[in-house]
Amino acid sequence: MVVPSARFSIVTVCFNPGEIIDACLRSVADQGYPHIEHIVIDGASPDGTADRIAALDWFKGKLVSEPDKGIYDAMNKGAALATGDYLGFLNADDWLADPDAIVRLAEAAARHPGADAVQGDVVIVDPARPGRQRYYSGGGNWRRRLRWGQMPPHPGFYMRTALFREMGGFATDYRIAADYDLMLRFFCTAARTSVPVPAPVVTMATGGVSNQGLQSRKIINREIGVACKRNGVKTNSLMIWSKYLTKIFQYLPRRAA
Repeated sequence: MVVPSARFSIVTVCFNPGEIIDACLRSVADQGYPHIEHIVIDGASPDGTADRIAALDWFKGKLVSEPDKGIYDAMNKGAALATGDYLGFLNADDWLADPDAIVRLAEAAARHPGADAVQGDVVIVDPARPGRQRYYSGGGNWRRRLRWGQMPPHPGFYMRTALFREMGGFATDYRIAADYDLMLRFFCTAARTSVPVPAPVVTMATGGVSNQGLQSRKIINREIGVACKRNGVKTNSLMIWSKYLTKIFQYLPRRAA
């Protein structure tokens, strides 16, 4: 039996998150896997976030609070501080699915020591409708699906830290789609591979920056088209907008393993 030993760096960026970040921080602190570092990049929030986090005696991560140039600049800052073998990003209003979430990824990395990335599934919940959930699987042929505007669930995706840096991190000239651009560069341009872990790793709430109404969807779909063009991936607007139809299947009940 291979004993998992890879170190995982988790970066959380925030600006005025309020108390909602507590569940995120607690979910990392409660992980049963020992080789984890949690890096929180706060954009000098005027709501007292930095003081609140610093006062948590159970928070053992790194905290940086200073102005930044936006969410992707903050994420790159966190990545620059990472010392782990694998690097992932956990939003301030998301949380790790259970105390064994990272150990599942670590076990997959141990079974596939040459893996460029490991990725788990994400459960999306609606705070206003607790019984309504979407199950966002990380499995699939992403080289093909990215052409159709679809991308792996980024909160469950952990790339080798050295590779993230080699690829240049997030392109900060995107407003919303820098994570999509990174996935394009990983799967399509660099032809890298990831090991899927068919189990929930992250639970996230609806209402992210890319889902705040029609205008945000127009922005992200326009940026997806730009990213595809930059990376030599053929697509068109109809293909990109069709991704919303596929989300219907995320509401279907999962079959038992």
